[in-house]
Amino acid sequence: MIISLTGFMGVGKSTIAEKLSAHLYCKHIDLDSYIEESRGEKIVDIFSSLGEENFREIEEQALENLLSQNREKVMVLSLGGGALISPKNRELIKSQTQCIYLRASIETLTQRLMHSRKSRPLVHKEENHALSNKIDELYLEREQGYRESASIIIDVDNLSLKDVLVKILSII
Repeated sequence: MIISLTGFMGVGKSTIAEKLSAHLYCKHIDLDSYIEESRGEKIVDIFSSLGEENFREIEEQALENLLSQNREKVMVLSLGGGALISPKNRELIKSQTQCIYLRASIETLTQRLMHSRKSRPLVHKEENHALSNKIDELYLEREQGYRESASIIIDVDNLSLKDVLVKILSII
């Protein structure tokens, strides 16, 4: 069984996936980290040198390789915030994983990304006043993919990490 975590950047996918895999005594793979390791460069640099469209093609191939080569009985996979823009990725995630959509409000996401946008290629150059608009724009573009792919939706606003983990563990 592969449990995948999806949601907008800043929602806590990687952190929650890491903790969840520790509770389940299984492997955790972060798709962005997997891409960085296989290419030997940071996501931000891939975006800068190749652009988003080429990055999305690399992401599709990486996800397909990762899922086809998986030999783990149980694994937790955290996806990049834009991974489910791709119809191909949505189909792979729906057919081969139990996908959990960690949903947060625009206000929560904006607050979180104010502090961590430097490592986020699509918002790292945004000024504070424009950040909320950019998040809103990206959220509208991505949210349908999250919903379409998800087996489970968990609203994470005002929940602690422990609360989110308890919810996930009680459902799976």
